[in-house]
Amino acid sequence: MKYRQVNPIKQEPVKTVLVAVQLLVLFAFSGCLFLELTRNPQRCDVSIRQSDETIIIGNLIRDASGSEYGAILVRDGNILDIGETNDIKSKAPDASVFDCSSSYVSPGLINPHEHPNWSGGFPDPQTHPVYSHRDQWRGVAGPEYYAVKFEEVEEDVQKFWIELRHLLSGTTTIAGSGGIEGLVKNAGGRPGDEERYFYLAEMETFPYGFDATEELSGFSCPLAPNESRDPRSRFLEFEDKPPYVPHIAEGTNCTAQIEGKFYLDYVSKNPERRYSLIHGVGLSRSDVERLKDLDVTLIWSPRSNVVLYGTTVDIPNALRAGTRVAISTDWSYSGSYNLLEEFRCAEHIDNTQWDDHLSGSDYWRMATEHAAYSLDVEKLTGKLEQGLAADIMIFRKRTNDPFGDMVSSKVSDVIATFVDGELLSGYRGSFDLSKLPIQCSHRIGRHFICVDYAKDYPFSHEELLSSNTNAVPLFSPDRQASCE
Repeated sequence: MKYRQVNPIKQEPVKTVLVAVQLLVLFAFSGCLFLELTRNPQRCDVSIRQSDETIIIGNLIRDASGSEYGAILVRDGNILDIGETNDIKSKAPDASVFDCSSSYVSPGLINPHEHPNWSGGFPDPQTHPVYSHRDQWRGVAGPEYYAVKFEEVEEDVQKFWIELRHLLSGTTTIAGSGGIEGLVKNAGGRPGDEERYFYLAEMETFPYGFDATEELSGFSCPLAPNESRDPRSRFLEFEDKPPYVPHIAEGTNCTAQIEGKFYLDYVSKNPERRYSLIHGVGLSRSDVERLKDLDVTLIWSPRSNVVLYGTTVDIPNALRAGTRVAISTDWSYSGSYNLLEEFRCAEHIDNTQWDDHLSGSDYWRMATEHAAYSLDVEKLTGKLEQGLAADIMIFRKRTNDPFGDMVSSKVSDVIATFVDGELLSGYRGSFDLSKLPIQCSHRIGRHFICVDYAKDYPFSHEELLSSNTNAVPLFSPDRQASCE
């Protein structure tokens, strides 16, 4: 924008003031306009054809080294090929095309620890980090601390909203009890309930019983060398042994420390399956260093740890020891509303406590390849790699650092989320909606979702909106638990 030059010496006093005011207004307006322009959505040009193949074009994040411009060819929900754009187009000339050339294209985020059946409410404002074990805030063990209030989500229309909260932020897989078919992929399951889940995983919330404090009260602290107690596991009831992903050492007291040692002793004696460990706040330094040798992935929920226990795992120490770390949200009552918010909390802790030890690529790996490994699905999803599921997140490119841009992203920066190659949600300003399939016409805020309600769900889009007016918001961290 060009401005008319003014020589104030030649102006009359009143006119000088008026011109100065006009200039200030003009500069202020242009500044606001610039900020708005920088927030304008990057476009995805779409060409939908009657084809079983889809091409997605953009700046592909395939590993921790950065991004490279290219194209992905998708067929039957899987990545068939990745390469130079013209080469991919020549292999599939009749494919539908999503040309998001100005944006980053990443594997979809994987959340390896959520509680969809218990993640529909706001944090209790009376909650303070005074607890040394989760049995205390659950109200089953003394001292008599304030018991955190939470409710189970029972209606499908509410469960849909919870999963939508994650989908819109680029998450394509969630591990935990509950969920609903048709949005993100669910990992979990109990014998007889496998059909609900896309990936089978034993997400054990109470591996040492509903009251671990009582269950383990007979053991000494520190433990004698010969003391042990195996966690409970239902995996023997499964024909195949799915990954075992229990909550362990959720707290800082002796009970938490005992859980950690007992669990790792159990893993060392039973190496026939994939193991992970959720929380691990009470792990001793030596136990953290055992994780790599035992091939146990640490699933980290920093916000929830800080809110309830006032501390979290020493992640720099874990990484120095070679431990594989994934990141997760836990639930809405003490955790983050989505993984983008969890990144923000983790980054805050890293900057204030660990002298900025973690990098953006660390967080990206925690939410993609490491999260996939924690659920034993790394050969199925979690990377932009030939043969893997086309679970994809497209987000706004603001700098040449894809990982820094991801960590600082908000839901409004997520341009599109694909699950098995199907577009399920997107930012309306980035698309010509008239070119999208009819099922993508459902609007929520500045976004759209692609859903066939009549075919797949017992509620309509209008009922979805009206039933969740007081639910945890999809786009805002309003009333989210603090990370301080």
